[in-house]
Amino acid sequence: MEVALQRAGVTAARAVFVGDTVWDIRAARRAGVSCLCVRSGGIAREELQAEGAAAVFDNPQQLVDDIHRTPIAALTATAGLTP
Repeated sequence: MEVALQRAGVTAARAVFVGDTVWDIRAARRAGVSCLCVRSGGIAREELQAEGAAAVFDNPQQLVDDIHRTPIAALTATAGLTP
């Protein structure tokens, strides 16, 4: 994840990771990045939440529909962008 941050030219505080497993959440946490999860990895919502997902969505469309309630919206607001 650190390589991705370097290539994107952003700090962990300015990034949000989208994953679908507890391992994604753990990797994001190690890198200091907030993690949103989409339930496409076969892992229960409760398990993803217990692991520390910032938010859990049933499918990609729900993430798009509710993006204004995620850390992505907070980051874009501070940058003067609209999610």
